[in-house]
Amino acid sequence: MKYTLEEIRKYINREELLKLTQDLIRIPSHTVYENREKEVAAYIADILEREGIEYCFQSADGDRCNVLATIRGNGTGKSLMLNGHMDTVPVAGMDDPFNPVIVDGNMYGRGSSDMKSGLAAMLYAVLTVHRMKVPLNGDLVLAGVIDEEAAKSTGSRVIAEKGPITDYAIIGEPSSLYPIIAHKGIDYFQIDFHGKAAHSSRPENGANAIYAAADFISAVKAVLIPEFDNLSHPYLGKPTINVGLMCGSAEINKPFLLQQSETFAGVVPDEASVFIDVRWIPGKSIPQIQSQLQALADSILPKNPGISAEVNYIPLPRPAMEISPEEALPQAILESISQVSPETAEFKGLSGFMDSGILYGVAGILSMVFGPGDLSVAHGINEKVEVEQIIKAAQIYTKTALDICVNN
Repeated sequence: MKYTLEEIRKYINREELLKLTQDLIRIPSHTVYENREKEVAAYIADILEREGIEYCFQSADGDRCNVLATIRGNGTGKSLMLNGHMDTVPVAGMDDPFNPVIVDGNMYGRGSSDMKSGLAAMLYAVLTVHRMKVPLNGDLVLAGVIDEEAAKSTGSRVIAEKGPITDYAIIGEPSSLYPIIAHKGIDYFQIDFHGKAAHSSRPENGANAIYAAADFISAVKAVLIPEFDNLSHPYLGKPTINVGLMCGSAEINKPFLLQQSETFAGVVPDEASVFIDVRWIPGKSIPQIQSQLQALADSILPKNPGISAEVNYIPLPRPAMEISPEEALPQAILESISQVSPETAEFKGLSGFMDSGILYGVAGILSMVFGPGDLSVAHGINEKVEVEQIIKAAQIYTKTALDICVNN
């Protein structure tokens, strides 16, 4: 049975939804706040308790917990997770970060865009489905997760490893109400060069690891970047590689002078490291990239005698994400958007990384990103979200949830 927007809108109370969003913004949950996400999780749990919706706390990092709510289906249909992080970035430079005022149709405050508004709209969608008393075929899950802004995605990693595992997931990050069906992955590599220390007056007695690192960086620019430029994805464009840091020193034979001057350069360095950020598109794997980097490092060794090189993957996988636009979830959400926000009814990709990469890459959950708010203001001192986007997002989440959990 298809539920119409007219039926859904009868259950969505604008004032209640906006108050819910403001309440979440008023609760500090930034990455340097002592209680982090605990108070937000407790607030959500209190609402679920009052509504009679099944929920639990899922331990994710010490005493920090995800909060999970489930409206059970009969097991014959597809399941959907609405996933939103409860933490925000810090508030430095903001005058009144936890006072969510509405001015000229925009709600201001830390987390208003990223992503207390998306979390509120997702919670409200679950409340709406519950209040409509619709019998579901597949489970509808709400996941309020921890630790997204610290770049670890701890909450979603725990879900990917321990469950609940659903057929589909929507990450409620700010997308300006555009449906995001692909984003890049992120991986970091450390390339270590080992040489031989010597006094700078007799460099021929040593093997300069920094020279080797410099040759490697030049090879990245001359070889790998053009290779990456020749690759492309219809929604993401080309992958990128960036040398973000290089450091080196001589760990032995450091003279006393080094204790007096951090800029002393009187020793041939026997160690150097290059740190690389790779933003890759679907189809690339960590072993492939690591193999490319090792081959490139090996290629500069003949002109750097006495040097060895080792490529190390820094293990915090952030996989690329892609879902076919023909899958049931993209089709359902696009249909909903077409009715509520036709100007944003267009599939797009995202160059950044979201928790959808964890759910998709680790657990195989077909995922996408969709939410109110604009990423360009998400971490700024004037963070804001259009009020109408919050209302529209709640309608779209609700209709999509019913389409997936009832009709698939």
